[in-house]
Amino acid sequence: MSLNKLVGGDCGGNNSLVQLSNIVNRDASISQSLNPADRFVNEYMAQNAQAPQTFNMNALLNNIQEAEKLYVPRNIQQPTTSQLNATSLQSQWMPGPSSLLTAPRLLGNYHMPYQPVLSQPMQSPVQIEYISESELATATDSDVKAKAQEYVNTVKEDDELAYNQFMSFMKKISAGELNLGETTEQKNKDEIIDEMAEKYKDEWAKLSNVEDYWGSEAANGIAEEYTFTEGNMMLENPSALELGKEKLKMGDIPGAVLCFEAAAQQVPDSAEAWFLLGTTQTENEQDPMAITALKKSLEIDPRQLEAYLTLAAAYTNENMPKYAYLSLIDWMKANPKYSDLCPQDIDIKSLSLKELETHVTSLYLRAAQLNPSEVDPDVQNALGVMFNINHEYDKAVDCFKAALMVAGEDAKLWNRLGATLANSGKSEEAVDAYQQALHQEPGFIRARYNVGITCMNLGAHREAAEHFLTALNQQYKAKSMYPESSDKDISSSNIWMTLRMVCSFMGEHEIAKLVDERNLSKLNEFFEVDS
Repeated sequence: MSLNKLVGGDCGGNNSLVQLSNIVNRDASISQSLNPADRFVNEYMAQNAQAPQTFNMNALLNNIQEAEKLYVPRNIQQPTTSQLNATSLQSQWMPGPSSLLTAPRLLGNYHMPYQPVLSQPMQSPVQIEYISESELATATDSDVKAKAQEYVNTVKEDDELAYNQFMSFMKKISAGELNLGETTEQKNKDEIIDEMAEKYKDEWAKLSNVEDYWGSEAANGIAEEYTFTEGNMMLENPSALELGKEKLKMGDIPGAVLCFEAAAQQVPDSAEAWFLLGTTQTENEQDPMAITALKKSLEIDPRQLEAYLTLAAAYTNENMPKYAYLSLIDWMKANPKYSDLCPQDIDIKSLSLKELETHVTSLYLRAAQLNPSEVDPDVQNALGVMFNINHEYDKAVDCFKAALMVAGEDAKLWNRLGATLANSGKSEEAVDAYQQALHQEPGFIRARYNVGITCMNLGAHREAAEHFLTALNQQYKAKSMYPESSDKDISSSNIWMTLRMVCSFMGEHEIAKLVDERNLSKLNEFFEVDS
């Protein structure tokens, strides 16, 4: 018998020595009641009425061999009475304060038959039959109810079993309150899952296609409905649309925006008002609002070809290539000259971005090859936008230059050429292209902003700041068209942020604080810019 088995035990439980003491006390009391004449046992039990709570470990280690010899395996045949007497007379007590190390032999002629420590449970008159899970799964409801009823009838006379939990469970089955063929728990779980799947079907669909959501217009800040400027005084002017066109010619982009917003509110189904509002917002460095307005215009009149191209460029600026490609396809479908090139058996929206890119590029290359001797500026413009998306800037430059050979007065084309040249590292050429755009439209705020970016890249920080301030001053020109109580800021946050960066590059940290305060008058004074 090992030391661990002798003194070891589960956490919080008695070890083998304590268990042995309990057995000794129990058996001694039994033998004392059955054979009161046994004086030796009485004397022993009187001396050992209380089991000591500790024992001497040194004594245990010194006498472990004797303990091993005295251990009797349970499979050895029980000794006879004569053998018990003979052995008991020869046995010796081990030294030490504890009497728990050995179990003393009972002296006398009485022999107590061997019994296990735990008494066997009372035998029930019902023989329980165990069945496998497969048998239970194939059992019908009637079979289960019949078995339950049989059990209930068998033990109904037994008062001890009549009110236990298992009996209550069997009664419920026999009464049909429980169905083991398909458990209530499983049935409820399936029903709940079905209900949740139906209720949250749309939400699950969105979650299962995360990439599609993050590529959506909503995720990129494109509003479904246009947000009009509050307190717009042009709402009271019935000629807001014509006045907006005049301001556009004069280069007053912010003023034109307010006029076109008023016109769109006055006549909500005017495709022209929404189109002019959208294209003007692109020049005002406000692409998200431009996209919303242009989409509204095309919903009213899908035949506006220029709207598709402007929309594609705005999507490109917002880094939404998929929507840019779709807009270019819509342009081709709406154009009678090229609509036959569009295949009818292709689900465009199911194509991946790479497949969509290949498809659109092939369509426009075929359109350009239909009449090689004649340059279509719209096709070349669209190809230039596509090559910008793909970062093939040299090809894009060629396309924009080809378009400008036909439409040299188009300020938007000059601006796109300048942006493409800047992206390809040709900053000096980009400035020349921007200057051409500003020559055509002096109030072209986006072109002015792009010139400032290019100057900053060239290290001409003061010139860059001057261009940014000029753009901001142009945006603030429309301030007089708001009510005096209005504190709405109509300027571009991108321009302010870039201006602050330039001030930091220049080391003008005090001036950068004026940018944080948006103190335009003090900034104009420092950089000597006319407001």
